[in-house]
Amino acid sequence: MISTFEQRRRRTGLFFVAPALIVLAAILFYPIVDSILLALQRVQLAGGAVTQEWAGFGNFERLFTDAVFWKAARNTAYFSVMEVVLVTLLSLGVALLLNHPFGRSGFFRILLIVPWALAPVANAVLWKWILNANYGVLNGMLKSLGVIGNNQVWLGTPLSALNFLLIVDVWKSVPFVALLMLAGLQRVPQSLYRAAYMDGAGPWRSFLHVTLPTMRGVIAIAIVLQTIWSLRVFDLVFVLTRGGPADATVLLNFLAYRVTFNFLDLGYGAAIANVIFALTFLLAAAYVWLLWPREPKGAR
Repeated sequence: MISTFEQRRRRTGLFFVAPALIVLAAILFYPIVDSILLALQRVQLAGGAVTQEWAGFGNFERLFTDAVFWKAARNTAYFSVMEVVLVTLLSLGVALLLNHPFGRSGFFRILLIVPWALAPVANAVLWKWILNANYGVLNGMLKSLGVIGNNQVWLGTPLSALNFLLIVDVWKSVPFVALLMLAGLQRVPQSLYRAAYMDGAGPWRSFLHVTLPTMRGVIAIAIVLQTIWSLRVFDLVFVLTRGGPADATVLLNFLAYRVTFNFLDLGYGAAIANVIFALTFLLAAAYVWLLWPREPKGAR
């Protein structure tokens, strides 16, 4: 069979990336397999000794009857959905502003990247000071404006604590995704906007029928990355709330850590971690399949 130019091009590309793929497989394959095997065992550390026995799918069956796991799953679902939606919409809005002639100053881009440049734990500690019930900046500012009369314990109630975790993570995540979308916006051919203008399309129709379709690939990448990052949030929970109050801010990633390192139940902790891994993989695959650009039928 005579190969086409496109087939030869793909084979050549695969040949060049093969060494990197082999290294990644070697680095990732062993931890993933070992984690799966650990999840199939009952492994506990007690009295300085490790007890280990084969449990099959016992750890995964235990998930179905664990009320804390389901509470963490609900918290994670709410947190991840809201975080992905807010970050995607806000980042797209910020990217459009930065792409506007008035927003192309380098100062705005440097200012935007400051939250993302902060180390994750430093960012969490900063917000812990801002939200402090006694001397926090947020209470002081709102009291000076007359919005509140007394200091509020922002992390003291379940819904408030979870929503403030969400706000903090959105604040941290928007800069990177905004810059990603800005790069996508700058790749949209200006000829498409001129053609839309000649056809009588206004700014809103140009955005709907030119900008969004052209940026589907970039938006897909942003959603996939943000979904993965939202499912692995740990530092904010650890520094700000430690899962409280009343497990209201326990997310699956933090629960896996708590079960493994606080309760020393290594097998069950590995089972929770594998659920997160499987969920992340399936959601990423679904997003890529739904949002990735496809060739129109009959284009070949």
